[in-house]
Amino acid sequence: MDSKQITNGFKNNPRGYILIQSVTLVRIPLSVIFFVILTACKESTLTLVFALCLLLLIETTDAVDGHIARHFNLASEYGAILDPYADSISRLIIYSALASKNLVLLLVPLTMALRDITVAYARILLAKKNQSVSARISGKIKAIVQAIGSFLAILGPFYWDRIGNWSFYALSWIIITVTFLSSIEYIRDAFRAIKDK
Repeated sequence: MDSKQITNGFKNNPRGYILIQSVTLVRIPLSVIFFVILTACKESTLTLVFALCLLLLIETTDAVDGHIARHFNLASEYGAILDPYADSISRLIIYSALASKNLVLLLVPLTMALRDITVAYARILLAKKNQSVSARISGKIKAIVQAIGSFLAILGPFYWDRIGNWSFYALSWIIITVTFLSSIEYIRDAFRAIKDK
């Protein structure tokens, strides 16, 4: 999709474009609210329910924004850039909150940050070589694992005692491993692009 097509699309339906970008970007303030609730509020059933509702809302916006954009012919390069940006920022905030409450290892958000920075630079290299920077299947798998993992982590205190603390470490290491592996596809493509000068 070229910039002229995006500009014309925006002129034809500015409210639609603003709405779909808002659905994408709302994940960031929602994740900040999640962070504040989880780290600053007293632990209670109400806090847990509110945090779970926020997680559900964040993941729902992530699942539907692309479908809505394509259905109403509002898909754009801007949206393709904003979506992974909003995903990265919101999940990093969410997992930083979870790590601060010892619901995942601190290595989880650190791995996520390193992966996202690495992938961002790989995408820059690919873009310079006029190659696709779109999401890879490994990135989609990573997003699903991180989404499910956030729910399992926040509910961890309810099942860790029953099945053992090994589940805390297993969950953290599964997320770390999948997150790390999802960068390999981008790194490989970036190296191939460099070789094909």
